[in-house]
Amino acid sequence: MPDQFWITILSSSLLSGIFGALIAGAFGLRGKRNEYVNDYFKTIIKRRLEAYERLEQLINALKLTVLDDDQRPYHQVFSNEATWTDIYKLFLDSTSHPLWLSDELFAKTRELNLMFLKASHDKRELVEFGKSNYPPIAELRSEVEKLHANDMLTLHNVEDFLKRKKEHKSGFESFDPRV
Repeated sequence: MPDQFWITILSSSLLSGIFGALIAGAFGLRGKRNEYVNDYFKTIIKRRLEAYERLEQLINALKLTVLDDDQRPYHQVFSNEATWTDIYKLFLDSTSHPLWLSDELFAKTRELNLMFLKASHDKRELVEFGKSNYPPIAELRSEVEKLHANDMLTLHNVEDFLKRKKEHKSGFESFDPRV
């Protein structure tokens, strides 16, 4: 009888140990998986923040307004070739990472870029273009800025962002700068 008693105690201890190890292992694996997902989400948020910082530089560059001799306003980026080149560098920086921007924000930024493509590179024509297009450019910039702010409110929601990206239908759109 005492042998059966020890065998029962040892076998129940062994079974308890096995079950305990299995449970601890399952929780450990689940914790590692959650850690991996969290690290992945952190990487996505970091990349998105970088893209939004670039876009913020573009938005800020488009906020400066100057007056011409005729007292008509235009954005300072149309004042000379150097600032014109700078604004295109900002467009390139801000639109070269469309994966990390929301689709709506990228579309508005692209619309603004296409508007700028219609401008001439001649200084006087640049200023005239800036004056005649001051309100629509300011409105588009404002829309981009609002979308930027709205996106910043939901930047942490990586799963919804990725689902929207998955559902987005992208493709080539032709552009005629003469229109």
